[in-house]
Amino acid sequence: MSTIQLSHHQISELFQDHREALTLFLVNRTRCHETAQDLCQEAYLRLLRDNAVKHDENLAGLLFRVAERLAINYLKWQQLARNNTVPLDDNLVCPQHQPDEITALRQQCELLLTAINSLPKKFRDVFLLRKIDELSYADIALQLGISEKTVQRHLVQAMLHCHQCMTPFNNQLHNF
Repeated sequence: MSTIQLSHHQISELFQDHREALTLFLVNRTRCHETAQDLCQEAYLRLLRDNAVKHDENLAGLLFRVAERLAINYLKWQQLARNNTVPLDDNLVCPQHQPDEITALRQQCELLLTAINSLPKKFRDVFLLRKIDELSYADIALQLGISEKTVQRHLVQAMLHCHQCMTPFNNQLHNF
């Protein structure tokens, strides 16, 4: 079958002749008058864009077939959108830290680093080997040449010192 080129005038005439029937057809499919009008306009634009049709093609049938495919795609998209939506929960918290939280965390880190640096060397070494390097008490004792009991005492002293240094900051946070 040969194809013919339709002029813009022929397509406009076809659209004008069938617009009301096409809109009603689409309203029955989509259950929404505004959506039907949008899809009707889209069908017209598609025919303008693809103006080569088979010579013996039923032009009105082609217009309705294009509109029906648009309606099917629209309804599939609507169904997909409905299935993929999650209702918003007003109690959801942003997973990112807020600027004031970031500032508070930075201040807390600076305070903790100051506290660690102010520890006596023997306490600081035990604290860092345990908390940063994650060594066991036995490994720390072996590495520093002290008993495990001394490692435990030094670690407790270091943690108490850090806690005392952080207490004013933590009290300040709770007052907000």
